[in-house]
Amino acid sequence: MALLLPLALAFCSRGRQWSLLILIGGAAFTLGYARHRELLFPEFPAHHLRTFTSNDERIYLEGVLQYEPEKLTNRTRFQISVERIWHPTGAQEITGNLLFIVRTVRRDWRYGDRLRLRIRPVAPRDAGNPGGFDYATFLAQRGIYVTGFVEDDREFELVSRNPGRARDFVEGLRRQIRRYVDHNFSPDAAALMNALVVGDMGGITREMRSAYTDAGVNHVLSISGLHVAMLGLVVFTLIRFGAGLSTYLLLRVNLLKLATFFSFLAVIFYTALAGAMVPTVRSAIMIGVYELAVLMNREEEVFASLTLAALLIALVWPAVIADISFQLSFLAVLFIVWGMRKINDWFPQKKTDELPIERSWLQAKLRQLGMHLAVPLFATLGTGPLIAHYFGHLSLAGFVANPIIVPLVGFVVVPLGLGIGFLSLAAPELGSGLIWLAEKLVTLTNWLVNLLAHLPLANFGVPSPNGLEVVLLYALLIGGLALRRKIHLVAALVIAIFLLGATGAYWWGERRERNELRVTHLNVEQGDAAVVELPGSKVMLIDAGGSAISGFDTGEAIVAPFLRARKIHRVDYLVVTHARIDHYGGMRTIVNEFSPREFWSGSAKGQTSRFEDLEETLAKAAITRVALQEGEPCRMVDQVKLCVLYPPLDRPGEAPAVVRLEYGTFSYLFTSDIDVHDQAILLQRAEKMPSTVMTLPRHGNAAASPPEFIRAVNPKLAILSAGARSRDEAGRKLILERYRTAGVEVLRTDEDGAIIVETDGKTLRYRGFKSGRRGEIPL
Repeated sequence: MALLLPLALAFCSRGRQWSLLILIGGAAFTLGYARHRELLFPEFPAHHLRTFTSNDERIYLEGVLQYEPEKLTNRTRFQISVERIWHPTGAQEITGNLLFIVRTVRRDWRYGDRLRLRIRPVAPRDAGNPGGFDYATFLAQRGIYVTGFVEDDREFELVSRNPGRARDFVEGLRRQIRRYVDHNFSPDAAALMNALVVGDMGGITREMRSAYTDAGVNHVLSISGLHVAMLGLVVFTLIRFGAGLSTYLLLRVNLLKLATFFSFLAVIFYTALAGAMVPTVRSAIMIGVYELAVLMNREEEVFASLTLAALLIALVWPAVIADISFQLSFLAVLFIVWGMRKINDWFPQKKTDELPIERSWLQAKLRQLGMHLAVPLFATLGTGPLIAHYFGHLSLAGFVANPIIVPLVGFVVVPLGLGIGFLSLAAPELGSGLIWLAEKLVTLTNWLVNLLAHLPLANFGVPSPNGLEVVLLYALLIGGLALRRKIHLVAALVIAIFLLGATGAYWWGERRERNELRVTHLNVEQGDAAVVELPGSKVMLIDAGGSAISGFDTGEAIVAPFLRARKIHRVDYLVVTHARIDHYGGMRTIVNEFSPREFWSGSAKGQTSRFEDLEETLAKAAITRVALQEGEPCRMVDQVKLCVLYPPLDRPGEAPAVVRLEYGTFSYLFTSDIDVHDQAILLQRAEKMPSTVMTLPRHGNAAASPPEFIRAVNPKLAILSAGARSRDEAGRKLILERYRTAGVEVLRTDEDGAIIVETDGKTLRYRGFKSGRRGEIPL
């Protein structure tokens, strides 16, 4: 049926172009959808590496490095194309890509190295948190369905070193330039120079990345279309100016096309030197399509070039439409070009009979300055809704920083860095003067970024708009730019503003006039994190997850995005039930970004630097401290009664805290990490224990839920907050069966994702965000 319209139009001479356009668009959409779906929901053959993840065993495999190892903070990322698995009886041919992390790297690994290693392959999983990042889908869009972890690269065996010739030549250049930069620059300057010249971001510290983010110029750190385009423009200008000095070339060659051709060669080389990563290659395609349009005398058709580039990129990488970097790059370019045209329409240059020498020099320069300042404005307008949606932050400093930092980096630092790179290959001894200049310029860049990052409201958190709200925001922006007739513009703006107002009214009710208690257990793997939205407007966070073996910040990556997705801008009460990193690891981010009033914890202190950082942050913010001890009286917070049942006054130190919430006939017991000894003390006051919902003690540990404790609590629903893999899986299954035998419904974050529990004090409702499991229990 969908083909009837274009087929009908095909018989009409006026409709043939539309018919062809609809058919091509429909075919492209169908092909893209089919390829995208194949990536996200593949059917793995029997010889694919993914089929070995279900055994949960280490295997000995052989593969080839697809890229140079990517250095990260305290770890290195490897990606190999797996070719075979070795068994005691021989080799088995397999296929598939493997992405794995190595904590300690001691040797030099290169693109094309064939290696063997023993590893436990793991299937990536979506954590299933509202507002969270879907890592499994992110990898699937890149054709990666298996991950792993290796402690030390001494566990590898280098079989052979046989890269392709062209790629090996480029990678050799990258390594040589990187070593030269590391040897001749200060650490911070070397980190930025390597990131800008060869695409190596391994030296970028967390503090530097944070400063560039706060200043609104984080995009400068990774080589993208911005860097590639600006370098192409520099080469274009130099070739055109240099060739213009030759009378012979002026008379015989089209300098515009000559400069465009050499500019494209520079773009290709820079893309290769930067590692030919997918985002950089995509940017090179976009620039290449436009430069092709210039060579074909079609340079005015910018939108057509942009559309063709997007189509070509989508055909090569079908999942690109869901890629954040592509979305932001495409929208930034679209709105800049569109915005510049609108400015020329709104403020056209006045026609005059004055000779060029008689025209106002100042007026021309002011117009150029205005156009220059308008570029970051339109780029921010075009990307702002998506940045708020994905990251929950906006930067006002970017309006000041981008017109300063971007030209400094793109037109000066990057070309200078490439020049130093060429000298490092051809004549290293001649680079000292350029190194001195580049060091000063990079130091100036970092100084300006740090200065701008500390401006008031330089970077601030915002409620993350959902999909509908993002569409409405873009409808407002596009309507303002696209609609020409005032009546159409006013109608579109009124409709969009009305719908945005309706969503705003809904969220106002959720945040200010709630009459229900809502508890969301987030999936933080082996840890606890529960967001408690109290009736009325107050919010409490009980624990924030955390991990001792990585730099992953659960507060930044999981808890904060959820809070922003729920339009929560303030967490009134922070509660740490146990001084273990899987309870407090993500708290510092919440303290910094969500202005808590009170911090509740026991007397124990965590034995990590992260806990010291948390203590320092709390002291700096002058947040009221409240002790979690049984002797403290119960508190009423927005109709909810909160009591601390454990630890008793005579058991300070490492004892975890047990907190109980009560709202109407509903009650909620947070058991934290209590063990059998703690439970025996609690059972001495068993009359305080019965609760509608409880969390499984010690993340479902086999020795932490004896039958008498389950009977004393007598819950209707139990929540297991734990990772997917357990050292004692048999013991966990035994415990879960014990709860189910007692008539308790059990939900678990590793399978159900975030678990949402709601009640009006009379009825209990629950659902798993990822699994879709749901139920309702009258109280």
